[in-house]
Amino acid sequence: MRRTTQKSVIIGFISLVTYLLVSPNIAQAQDWRFSAGYSLQKYGLEITPNSDYYGEIGVTQKGLLEVELERYILYRLYLSGTGSVLVNNAESAFHGGPINFNRTGLGLNVGVQWNKFGVYTGVHGSYTWNLKFKSYSEDDYDSNSYWIESNQRYDIFSGGFTFGAKYYLLNNFRIQAEVKTHSYSNQNFEPASDSGFIPAVSEVDFRDLSFTIGVSVSIPWYNREQLEDESRSRRPSTLMSVSGLQFDSPKNDALITSHFGPRWGRPHEGVDLDANRGDEILAAGDGVVEEISTTASYGRRIVLRHGREFTTLYAHLNSFKVKKGDRVQRGQEIGTAGSSGLVTGVHLHFEMRRNGEPVDPLNYIRF
Repeated sequence: MRRTTQKSVIIGFISLVTYLLVSPNIAQAQDWRFSAGYSLQKYGLEITPNSDYYGEIGVTQKGLLEVELERYILYRLYLSGTGSVLVNNAESAFHGGPINFNRTGLGLNVGVQWNKFGVYTGVHGSYTWNLKFKSYSEDDYDSNSYWIESNQRYDIFSGGFTFGAKYYLLNNFRIQAEVKTHSYSNQNFEPASDSGFIPAVSEVDFRDLSFTIGVSVSIPWYNREQLEDESRSRRPSTLMSVSGLQFDSPKNDALITSHFGPRWGRPHEGVDLDANRGDEILAAGDGVVEEISTTASYGRRIVLRHGREFTTLYAHLNSFKVKKGDRVQRGQEIGTAGSSGLVTGVHLHFEMRRNGEPVDPLNYIRF
């Protein structure tokens, strides 16, 4: 009954995540992220040692190459598909244990990502084959390690749930840790008898849990074609005239990835512009640097005052190129793009305010 219930939950979860992943128009065009990395996975085993074996058995720990494709469906909520293959099996400084095997796996996850820290959960399945046992030759003069087959030479399928956490050390580099539950098609294995070798264990059972820790390079990207199509489909605003002032885009070749107005149940008081780390951020108009500060949500930000009515704000910067009180001219570099504050990637958040009230920058600037 327990396995049937778990199987139904897994099938339902996979169906939901697959639908959301392939559904068009459900995600923001900029909210894709591809990751590739390396992990160490520690397997839980119930081992019966062989009394005739005098060597060390060691911890069963293997190396995995993993890839992941994330798709954000809300501001911080994302869905992802994962794949893994075991690449480091035999004994080394970090890998070892009394058994070797080949394994590939697939997974589907749903997660929440803040600026640097994120958590996720999901389901996974794996296929294991070519299980072998560490052993020594029965000859006294031969102390080399050998690997012998299992008595049971059938393939092993497993599935279960994943629980994990991620932490971004840099915008494109992260560490992650996860715990996986497993339900195996076959769990109990014994080495082949009468092989002429002394196996390290006489019996082994895969336990229901494994622990993984790893590092990966994670690269976000924009679907520029979709964003450009959306931009062209929008009816251009009639620019409001501003006596004595002229405003330009705060970034060259700017592409709006999130517009002014309601977003995810709350107001978005500016526009987001795509950027790469270190891109020049420009003063949108002539003015004076009114504020330079760092906050939890906006990160590094600059506020410029343009006359009595208008201010502009530039958030999530990587660095400042001006200081408070400086006079700036339209088009002058004032900072560089980054990912400081509460963000899921590098971009510029740009706001305009008139008499303290947020206004849509598209009413004053042709991006």
